[in-house]
Parts: sequence; structure tokens; C-alpha cells
Amino acid sequence: MSYKTILLYLNDARRAERLIAAALSVAGDAKVHLIGLHLSPGMAAVPPLAVPYAGDVVDIAIAEERDAAIKVRDIFERATAGQAVVAEWRQVEVVAGDLAEIVVRHGRTADLIVASQTDPSWSFAPVLDFPERLALSAGRPVLVIPNDGALAAIGRSVLVAWNGSREAARAVFDALPLLQRAGRVRVIGLSEPSSGKAAAEPDLGLAATLARHGVKAEAAQSIAGGSEVGDVLLSRLAECDADLLVMGAYGHSRLHELVFGGVTRHIARHMTVPTLLSH
Repeated sequence: MSYKTILLYLNDARRAERLIAAALSVAGDAKVHLIGLHLSPGMAAVPPLAVPYAGDVVDIAIAEERDAAIKVRDIFERATAGQAVVAEWRQVEVVAGDLAEIVVRHGRTADLIVASQTDPSWSFAPVLDFPERLALSAGRPVLVIPNDGALAAIGRSVLVAWNGSREAARAVFDALPLLQRAGRVRVIGLSEPSSGKAAAEPDLGLAATLARHGVKAEAAQSIAGGSEVGDVLLSRLAECDADLLVMGAYGHSRLHELVFGGVTRHIARHMTVPTLLSH
């Protein structure tokens, strides 16, 4: 079992090689159809205010964006040349509209979406970094790649965060192609700090079902509720030498924006390993 179509959201030339390497690691030796998607946010041809030289500024900005798109495309084509994947480049020029929704529409026909963790130091992050929107809206699993740290082969040692919820169940079975080839899979029970429920023990039914798929999962120590759940989970990742975290993406709407809540938000901000999120 393997992912057949992977959508790679390439929004930043600085992180493009890292993101492509992660997608190729997930693809392995399978002949995966790998789609590199880049959005080119357009600018109005006529500036809204009569500012001296404003037209020249707009022209320069558009030229810089075109150069950036060419750079990302070249990185994608070089990195995928000679690989087992079938590479497809998609560039979408956007004059107006919701950029996240455009990526969501492309991603809904893929088996997996791969995107970068939000980079708060990047000036374009508020416009072009939106992994939380993808995870909560696309209806597809999203593999979020951290911006820092060594990036080894993904999926050799996997930690599954389990609380018995719908989101957690979707994440586990969305991750099956990775779990099936993992050398070690550990399931850890946890609860959201605000839920008031005890941490969910890894269910015997889950282990039995995974075993039928060729996945031998171990039960790890559970994490009880509390404000430190996110940090404890990150510590468990380090202790287990895990290179992949699988968990449900929990979120809610706030002023028409989709935002992560609780543990999911903490992991998204401080992730140390690639994290597969499903909602």
C-alpha cells in the first residue's frame, strides 16, 4: 500500500529543497505522481493611489515574483529528475481570492498533501503559510514538515497520538502507507488539556486492526490531561527517537478563520519531526 498522488505545496524557494526531499522520502521506491504546486500572488496593474513611481514599484514586485516562481520550478525539476516519481509542475497565478482555498481545491484530489510548518520570521508567512487551513479544510491528510532540525528518512520510527476521537482514527488510517513500512510504531494515549477526560488508553481493537494490515503497534505510556501535554508529547518523540508523529488535527472557527486548538496548536508551533495531521 502506498500513496499514489502527493501534492507538494511549494511556496518558498528557501524551503523548497527540504520539502521536496521529505516528499521523496515518503514516496520511497513507489512510482508516485508528485505534483509541485506554486502560487504566484498577483498585484493590481493600477495602484489604488496616485503615488509617484508606484507603477515602477508594482512592475518590480511582479518581476521579482516571476523570478521566484522560476527558481522554485527549477529546484523542483532538478530534485525530481531521475527519481522514481512522475513529477508534475503546477503554477497558478492568483490576482485575487483566498490562496489557501486554491491549494485546498488542488489537494482534495491527492492522497497526501505535504506543506511547510509556518515560519513566523518570514514576511510572507501571513499570506502564504497556512498548514492549519489545509489540515482542517482539505479533507486529506497533511504532512507538515518542520522548518528546523535534521530531516532523516520519514517513517522508520513512528509515534501515534491516540485519544479515541474521529480525528485520531482518520489520522491513523490515513498514515497506513507509512505505518506499514515503519520499523517501529508506538501508540500513546493522550487527552486535550481542556477535555476533562482521562487519557485514552491505546485500544486493543486498534492494535488488532493494524496487525491485520501488517503493522505491529506497541502501546506507550499514556499522557494525562494538563497544560503540559504538548511538551510531554514532544519529549516522548525525542525519547523514542521518532521521525514521524501521527495525530488528529483539532480545530474550531474563530471570526471566520480556522485555527488549531490545544495540543494540536502547540505541536504545530513547536514541532520537531514531520507530523501527519488529519481532520
